[in-house]
This record gives sequence, C-alpha cells and structure tokens, in this order.
Amino acid sequence: MKRWFSLLPLLAALLLSGSVMAAGQQEQQRERFLDAWQALRDGKTIDLEALERELADYPLTPYLRFHALNGRLGSVTADELERFLERHGDLPVTGQLAYRWLLHQGRRGDWEAFRAADRGQGGAAMDCYRLRAERHLDGVDEAWLERTRTLWTVGHSQPDACDPVFAELYERQAISAERGWERIRLVMGAGNIALARALSGRLERNEQRWLEHWLAVAADPQRALQTPAFDVHTSRGRQLVSDGIRRLGVRDQDAAVTLLDRYQDRGWLIPEEEARLRRHVALRAAFSGHENAQAWLDALPEAAMDDQVREWAARTALRRQDWPRLREAVQALPPALQAQAEWRYWDARALLKTGDTEQGRALLRELAGERHYYGFLAADTLNLPYSMNHRPGPRDESRLQELADRSGIRRAQEFLAIGYHEEARREWLAALSGAGSEDWAQAAQLARDWGWYDRMVHAANRAGLHDALELRFPLAFRELMAQRATQGDLDLGLAYALMRKESAFSPDARSPAGALGLMQVMPATGQRVAERLGLDGFGTGLLLEPEINVQLGAAYLEQMLERFGGNLILAAAAYNAGPSRVDRWLEDYTGQPADVWIERITFGETRDYVKSVLAFRAVFDWQLYGEPRRLAGVMPQMPFFDESLQLALRESDQGE
Repeated sequence: MKRWFSLLPLLAALLLSGSVMAAGQQEQQRERFLDAWQALRDGKTIDLEALERELADYPLTPYLRFHALNGRLGSVTADELERFLERHGDLPVTGQLAYRWLLHQGRRGDWEAFRAADRGQGGAAMDCYRLRAERHLDGVDEAWLERTRTLWTVGHSQPDACDPVFAELYERQAISAERGWERIRLVMGAGNIALARALSGRLERNEQRWLEHWLAVAADPQRALQTPAFDVHTSRGRQLVSDGIRRLGVRDQDAAVTLLDRYQDRGWLIPEEEARLRRHVALRAAFSGHENAQAWLDALPEAAMDDQVREWAARTALRRQDWPRLREAVQALPPALQAQAEWRYWDARALLKTGDTEQGRALLRELAGERHYYGFLAADTLNLPYSMNHRPGPRDESRLQELADRSGIRRAQEFLAIGYHEEARREWLAALSGAGSEDWAQAAQLARDWGWYDRMVHAANRAGLHDALELRFPLAFRELMAQRATQGDLDLGLAYALMRKESAFSPDARSPAGALGLMQVMPATGQRVAERLGLDGFGTGLLLEPEINVQLGAAYLEQMLERFGGNLILAAAAYNAGPSRVDRWLEDYTGQPADVWIERITFGETRDYVKSVLAFRAVFDWQLYGEPRRLAGVMPQMPFFDESLQLALRESDQGE
C-alpha cells in the first residue's frame, strides 16, 4: 500500500507531461494545417499526400483535399471526385463540391459526364443543364418542351445556363399567347418592370398592347385608371385595374378609396374583386396608421374578413386607445390569437379601462406568472414580483461524452479553436441534423463548456429548454463586458439584452443590411463612433472583433440614450431603426402611455425589438444582480413632441 502511494507523484508527473506533449503536438498540427490551408487558397502547390500521412489523426485534414479539389475543378476527374465522396461523405462540404463539379461539367458541355454524375441536385441552373444534356443525348419531345416552359414561366430572370433551352422554345414557337401573358403577369406582380419590357418583343401584338397599358398603370396608377385607355370589362382589363388599385393602395390610401368608390358606382368591379381590393387598402391604411383605418376596416364586407383583418382591427383600436372597440375586437379574434400574451394583456387593459376591474385584474394575475414582456407589464400593474420560472437545463455526462466523440462535433470544436466560426457552425449543424430534443439539450451543455455562446442559445431553443435561463440568456463575454462597464456608464443588463437580441452572442454575425458582430454595428456607424472616440485605423473587419464591436456598439447605445434624454425605449428603437425615424414617431404619437406608444411603432421588426430588449434586460438583471429592475421604471408617459429640439437634433445628426 505504501509503495502504491509513493508512485502517485510520479504517475501525476507522467500524466501531466503526456498532456503537455499532446497539447504541443496538437498545436503543431494546427500550424501545419493552417499553413497548408493558406497555401491552397493562394494557389500554391503542396505535397498533399505527405501532409495527409503526417496529419492523419488531425480532425480537419480531409479539408485539405477538399480545398485542393475545389481549386482545380476543371481537371478533377469523375473517379477522383467519387473517391473523395466515398472517403469523406460525412463532411458537410462534400455535397457542395459535387454540386460545383457538376455545374462545371454543364458549363463545359460534357453531357456524358454530367449525366453519369447527376444525382438530381436542385437549382434553376442545374435544371437547365439537365435539360441541355437531355436535348443533346436524347433529343426534344413534348415532355421536354413542357418542362422547359415551366422553367421559363417565372416572375424573374433565370440563369444564363437556361438561355440555350429557352432559345429552343422561341425557335419552335412553343410558347402560346396565354403562356406568354402568364409570365408577364408573374413578372409584373414581382415588380420586375425592366424584365417585362425586355419580354415585350416575345409577345404577340395584342399582348404587347396590353403590356403597354399595364406599364402605364404601374408608372402612375391614379392617372392611368382615372380614364382607362383599355376595356375594364375584359379579364386583362380587370387584371390591370386590380393591380393599379393595389399599387395605389400602398402609396395613397385616400386616392385608392376614391377610385374604388368611382369604379363601384359605374359597375366596373365585380363584388368579389372589390371586396379584396377594399381589404387590401384598409390593411395598408392600418399598417401606416391612417386616421380612417378603423372605419375602413369596420366597413369591410364579411367576405373580406379574415384573421389578419380582425387582428388589425384590434391593433388599430388599441393605437387609438378606443377601449370599448378594443374589447369587441379582441373578442372577435380567433381563439389562437386571443390566447397570445399580447392580446390577453390588452384585453385586460381594456377591461380595466371600461370598468370591469375584477376580470381585468384576474387576467393580469395570470399573465404575471409568465416570463415575457407582457408578463412583466402585468406584474408592474399589480405590483407583483416578476416570475422568472428558471429551471436549469439537464446534463447527462455519458450522453454528453458520446456527443463530443462524434467526428463532426470534433471537427466543429477544432474549427472553433482556430477561429473559423462559419465552418464550425456548418459541421455542428450537420452533426446534429435530425437530432431529438434530448441531444439538443446536451449539445447546449457542450457548447456551454466550450464557451460557444451563440450555439448554446440556439441548441437550448431547439431543445425546447425555454426556462433554462443560464443557457438561453448567458452572461457571455463577461470579463470583456465588465471591463467595458467600468470605463463608462454602461448599463450592463441593457447591453447584454441588446447583444442577445442583435446577434445571440455570435461574434461573426452579419445581417442582410450589412450590420456586423456582437452588437450588429453598421460599418458607417462604426466609422463615426470610432472617430468620435479618437480611435485610429478603423476598418470594417474590426467590427468582427468582440472587443472593438462592444466598445463601438456600447458607445453608440450611450449616444442614443443621451440623445433621447435617457429614455430607454427611444434609445432602443433608435439603435434598431435610426434616430430620425424615432423623431418622426415621437412627432406622430406624442405624449402617449409608453406601452401604447410601443405598439404604434410603424416597423414590426422595431416594435418587437423594443419589447424584447425591455424583457431581456429584466432577465439579465436577474442573472447579474438577483433582482430585475422593473419595466415600469423606464416606461413613463412618452415625451411630448418638441419641434425646435427635434430640429436641432436632426441638424446635429446631419453634421456628423
């Protein structure tokens, strides 16, 4: 026994030296892999087979051959591609490689190779190459022509790969007048005016004249429909009238209603189409907050009523603070909508406003037991504590280990370690494809162990762990955030809430609008803020660095808070939609209760954004301090519009 204990220090030392050696070997493998990866990207030649032997046990080694093949698709043989697919079929990029190789065969016109490797991959270009292969190898029959017509009859331009098969249709005059008009209908419906003009030459003369009328309607619907130059009683004419009134309904609801009344008086509209058009105009009026929206919605015939109309009738009554009408509108909603937290809250508010205090308070008490924006508002109204309803996510060590040992998960971890987030996410999602809620729950725990916050949030949501706040609302990048908070007056709970809403803690997040990083900073905004802070050498790529992104995003948030007098609601709305739009909303909806003002925000995205940020701030406060700050503290009566102040602020914005 004594001899056994005397060996423990030696065993520990051996284990420690072994782990150090393993770590050193792993670091060497990473360096060799990254050097080779960069060389391949630069078009350099490497001894790939030697590297594959040297890095045989490194998880990412197959990606070297993938990049080598991808870089010379023109010379890759079918056998080479097949061998790679057989050996590395579990890589999520193998399908991508096969798709690109097949497209290459189509571009070079190697139809035998194309057909041999074709596995039915999707996409218009691939469909057209497939049709070209069939034309070359089998000839053209009626089934081929119909499939080609189907590809042609769309509301947008198709890839250049389709030009030869479409040319076959034109040469054979295989597109009927009705088929040609059907495409014009789709193209005009999609707003592709230039494409419609380009297609004009393919139409018969009668259809060309109708297209000319339609283009005039699209350019100026009010003028073109005032005294129409076409027969409104034909199917084509009714189509143009409907399209014109729809277009006008987006731009000018008053003019659209006037035109509808005129056409109704003259009997130029069939009742069903008139009902659809009046519904369209009334909804557009509701979306934009038109003063007549409520009357137009309420006047719709029963045939035009649906769930969307009923919801916007309720929303319009709410915006007008017409509490009796709101009660009626909520009761008219379908049960699924009535059960939503939003309408339960506003039904309760309407009940309180119309004197039914007992039922209103009962609804609020029920809501106050839930963790969301409306639950917190309800708790504030009744002065009840917030219900966080936290339940830690489950953790199963054996299942966790099984998950971590999967080859795709190991590749994801290694990509994450070398800073390739996009590739890591691709491997992660492929490895978890088809996973059930229990696997997703353990994936959330695994991502938590790795400090991979955006995947942790995503996995917890996929697992349905809605009450696991440590997984869905993590205190991510805590050291960085704490350091930033000590440098200024940063509201840590608010900053976390905004980051959670903006990117769900993904450092390389990119929005379709071009916003980047954790706090989704627009490059132009980042440039201005960097100049204001005196930071030299700013470049767009720096926004993907957490330290820079948080510094600039937090500074911009503080700037918005200062601009709007510390009003968190206005600052959050401005962060999302821009301060100038918030100025306009302040002018239009001046001096209203904060909860009503939020519901009047024109942009649905910004409306939901503000609600989420307010609710998330309470959750993060609870995480940080054990006690949330109440929404009531930041939801006063909204300020009244001060024209001179807003003018000065706008001039200040333009001067930056």
